[in-house]
Amino acid sequence: MRLPLILALLSLLCTCVRAQKPITVEDMQAWKQIRGEALSADGAHVLYTLTPDLGDPEAVLYNVREQGERRFPRLHDARFSYDGRYLVGTLKPSRDTVLHYKRREEGDALKKLDTLLVYDLERGEARRYPEVYEVKLSERSSDVFAYTTGSTLADSLRKDLDKDARRLVVRRFARPDSFYLEGVMDFRIARDAPIVVARRTAKDSTWSAGIFRINPSELEWQTLSEGPAYFSGLNVSYDGKHVAFLSSEKDKEEMKQPPFHLHYWSEGSDSAYMVTGRDRSWLPQGYRISDDRRPEFSADGKYLFFGTTPRRPELDSNGLASEVADVEVWTTEDPLLYTRQNNNLEQDRKFTYLAVYRTGEDQFQQLATPELPETSRPEDGRGNHVLLYTETPYSRETMWTGGPAGRDASVVDLRTGKRTPVVEGEPGFFEWSPEGKYISWYNPVDTAYRVYDVANNQVRDLTSNKLGTFYDELNDRPMDPYPYGTAGWTENDGALIVYDRYDLWRLDPRGGAPERLTRGREDSTAYRYADLDPEEAAVRFPLVLTFQRDRDYYGGFARLPQGGTVEELAVGPYVYDDFRKARLADRYLYTRESYTDFPNLRITEDLGAEATVVSDANPQQSQFNWGTVEQYNWIDHEGRELKGLLVKPAGFDPNKRYPLIVNFYERSSEGLYRHRTPVPGRSSINYPHYASRGYVIFNPDVIYREGYPGESAYNCVMSGVSSLLMDGFIDKENIGLQGHSWGGYQAAYLATKTDLFAAIEAGAPVVNMYSAYGGIRWGSGRSRQFQYERTQSRIGGTIWEYPLRYLENSPLFFTDKINTPILILHNDEDGAVPWYQGIEWFTALRRLGKPAWFLNYRGEPHWPVKVPNRADFQTRMSQFFDYYLQDAPMPKWMKVGVSPLERGIEQNLELMRE
Repeated sequence: MRLPLILALLSLLCTCVRAQKPITVEDMQAWKQIRGEALSADGAHVLYTLTPDLGDPEAVLYNVREQGERRFPRLHDARFSYDGRYLVGTLKPSRDTVLHYKRREEGDALKKLDTLLVYDLERGEARRYPEVYEVKLSERSSDVFAYTTGSTLADSLRKDLDKDARRLVVRRFARPDSFYLEGVMDFRIARDAPIVVARRTAKDSTWSAGIFRINPSELEWQTLSEGPAYFSGLNVSYDGKHVAFLSSEKDKEEMKQPPFHLHYWSEGSDSAYMVTGRDRSWLPQGYRISDDRRPEFSADGKYLFFGTTPRRPELDSNGLASEVADVEVWTTEDPLLYTRQNNNLEQDRKFTYLAVYRTGEDQFQQLATPELPETSRPEDGRGNHVLLYTETPYSRETMWTGGPAGRDASVVDLRTGKRTPVVEGEPGFFEWSPEGKYISWYNPVDTAYRVYDVANNQVRDLTSNKLGTFYDELNDRPMDPYPYGTAGWTENDGALIVYDRYDLWRLDPRGGAPERLTRGREDSTAYRYADLDPEEAAVRFPLVLTFQRDRDYYGGFARLPQGGTVEELAVGPYVYDDFRKARLADRYLYTRESYTDFPNLRITEDLGAEATVVSDANPQQSQFNWGTVEQYNWIDHEGRELKGLLVKPAGFDPNKRYPLIVNFYERSSEGLYRHRTPVPGRSSINYPHYASRGYVIFNPDVIYREGYPGESAYNCVMSGVSSLLMDGFIDKENIGLQGHSWGGYQAAYLATKTDLFAAIEAGAPVVNMYSAYGGIRWGSGRSRQFQYERTQSRIGGTIWEYPLRYLENSPLFFTDKINTPILILHNDEDGAVPWYQGIEWFTALRRLGKPAWFLNYRGEPHWPVKVPNRADFQTRMSQFFDYYLQDAPMPKWMKVGVSPLERGIEQNLELMRE
């Protein structure tokens, strides 16, 4: 009897040993994340997609009542029909199949391999439709779906058909019948009704171009317009009762800037009619109607918005580009820096000025003008007013302030065309209330919320610093602080709900007394609104709130009834997030996560009751040496108590000495209970990946002093590391440092101030604040000056005001003090930090004989984005730290690099053993 017992114990021991394995980069690529989670309308089913970093997605349909699931491998864009009775998605070929076709350069054949899947949840039946290109469902109607597929015409009949023309199929979910239309270039489905409209291209003498509409209950396509014309800009109203489109005698191949006509159709009409074919006196001289803005209806169909534009410069058709000087002329008086203009070039070429057609009155109004070119309307197309504004008079100064720029704004009454000035030079981002009665914004200079009352033409202050602190209390940048944001408006635009650091406030736009709805400040608990119904524009009570406590970072959620107090429903060492409710039932879906717990989906009929876990995205996690996280507190060099995150390997022994990697950015301690999914990240170390391999990880919060960002990082980080060393479980000889972007800058700075670190990886670091100050953020075209004066770099002034600050905070000028091996990541298409910053540092290190390596993933931006590049970077960074901190063999690339002849062929990742 003893032998079987011994064998069982040995088997258990082997199982435990096998479970303690490290997480590799290949493991991270197989780890899955949950995407596209949804509840059916009746709450009976949950849908989500498991997506690995490398591999094929898998949609999962969970039956709540039966507590069972069905899986659909390779199903992309999975979603429910509006009534929740059907699952719709596109079955795509496997990754291996895609690679096979790409290797054979058969991309056109690959496009034909997508299959539409429609799955009936009640019957458990699946219908498949092959060779599908585009699929559309009505957002708020459950009757029909539409898709395009390959033409069924004979090859001889397809000869003169546009290569992008498709066969459109419209089907009803509940019936087998279908409706077809060949030669379709564009189609739309009404948001709230089973109405489909389509634009068909011409085909020799077989058929003319045209616009068609179908209501499947009427069993046939209705021709709204047909003839020898180029059609564009097709759209349909929410209820399907109005259709608009554009037409021109010539397309853009024949004429670069063709003038278009606007056409309108309403229910009951035999066909659409050209509404701009008569009087055009409303159109500014030299302007044309453009198809660069798709016509769009208001929610009630009363207003049809479209775009006009002046004729823009273009090359003479008889000229050659090579015969014309290609020169940029920059002037100091340009509102925007030339690089920003270049960055916006394509957008500016297609920019249109908003105009409106009043459908019931057959009248036009030009709304936007060069003086007030930008527009804003209520999100759901309600109300009778449009906001017009410009930032141009104030744009120049954003080069060094960062923004937001001041705005001159007016509102225009769509019923009368009357324009009323609202503000002048007011900074902020303006937002309409859902019903269009008010415009609200936060003024960062005055740190106050304001509202414009459209009916009474009044601007009112809703908050003041006397009432409360609605700006970021922890802001340590030399800039106007940001607000904490808003939750939204209550019904009928009754009140605006805004946040301070901890609480929700109800603000009366009519000037009534503000009301604090929660009492989080008293015990430092921050409450935030969880929007359960994205279709509902208004904030409705009772509210579901998530919260986090400052003292221990415990998270939870609560209920707040109208006029009542907060009722706590759950609290613990977790983060609760992603709340949603079934549209027609009391079923709720949400996630709960911690460092060790993946944010799997949970469902419940009562938020106050225990929820059922309905997903298990990564059951393999139990096989790995995961580790733990805890809050770490210490006293810094200035006597302040600071916080940070401390990650320890599984089976941590305080009597052992562990290698340490320090990784930080600014403040991270609030993320104590956030799950860190093992995926090959773009720029940073992955905590479970390194903890599973025996590292301790320390992420300290940094508090900054204006003008001295580098010194601030040194004080906070080094005091924290010193405190850890006193605890006795860190190997002082094996400490690494890693950071990217702003973290990369701070890592570079620390490299010049201490020899404590055995190895440092710095990604996209700014090392020369002088050269960077005058540079460009190529991703946006903006000058970098604001970044140093006002925002993250925190210098607090210009290079002429504080030349020594720029010098003292630039690691490049102190590179000769570095004795630590450095790994630099900086890509040649970085649009945030100039690539030459990394090059400046590397060439300095090289000249001074310091050990350094430079990684450039060609054509990549601020960090590696492509899957193989991310995996490669994480592999090289791991090898770099393992070599210096764990006495692992040196990888070949650290010894001999990867030459241009080898690039893309030999990676030299193999380890060089003695």
